[in-house]
Amino acid sequence: MTEWYERDLKWYPSEYGKDDMLGSYNHVTPDKVLKATALVKKGRIVDLSHEIFNGMPGRQTAHGPFFYLLSQRVYDNRPPFRQPTRNKFGASLCRMELVDHLATHLDSLNHIAFDNKFYNGIDAFDVSTTFGTTKLGIDSTPSIVTRGIAVDATGGRRIMDQGEPITLDFVVSYLKERNIELESGDAIFFYTGVGQLWHDPSRFNDYFENSPGIGIKLAKWLAEKKVSVTGSDAPATEVSPPELAGTRLPVHQYLITLHGIRLIDNINLNELVKEDVPEFMFSLSPLKIRGATASPVSPVAIY
Repeated sequence: MTEWYERDLKWYPSEYGKDDMLGSYNHVTPDKVLKATALVKKGRIVDLSHEIFNGMPGRQTAHGPFFYLLSQRVYDNRPPFRQPTRNKFGASLCRMELVDHLATHLDSLNHIAFDNKFYNGIDAFDVSTTFGTTKLGIDSTPSIVTRGIAVDATGGRRIMDQGEPITLDFVVSYLKERNIELESGDAIFFYTGVGQLWHDPSRFNDYFENSPGIGIKLAKWLAEKKVSVTGSDAPATEVSPPELAGTRLPVHQYLITLHGIRLIDNINLNELVKEDVPEFMFSLSPLKIRGATASPVSPVAIY
């Protein structure tokens, strides 16, 4: 079978225009936002991010460790280090060292390339600098509010098997049973059960190279549906090892680079699945880090 990456594929300019940097976010229209707000019935807010801490899960060999410390303590303001104040002032500050792909994070469109080209054919050699890229950085990703959908892909198990793909047939059946039709601009996320291991870093880290996740047929369907963002509770969202022999992160490449669909890795779906909430208003705002390839995020589901 000839795959998309093996042939001379015309994948740019984007359907949204040769200068587009929004990708599938183009489908998050004002009407889409208003429809999403109508999903709020109880006023319940669910945090979809994981706690960040020293020793947390991470791809240490590629990303390096996360580290923070209390760099200024309230009593460091005491004399003779500083002049005393009438209001007995003190302040604490922390210093952090981190990769932009930290914990629950949103990938931007400069994260993955195909033949040294980013989304919309932007040449990586032309835009990459020591301090990020001059185009497609996370700073060009706006905040969104849209309809969110959570799919429990475990089929009643605690955790899916390592290396097990989330199939298109399963997802279509899951949504049909709940009378949910996936529409353009939707945000759809997949629960594999791996996110339950977040506070057991050694076990969670076992899933970085051998994980359940989105399979390539499902990825192609998501692109056809023109979802705005997708992701899973697993480290890299997609199934690993990949179904396509000799490839590296082909689902990332297909969705991000070819179709401008952003991914959220390590999204925390534990509470939504426990409460059986498959549909909700989804809100997300990345940090505006100029030229960065991702941003740690704390998205919320409201229903």
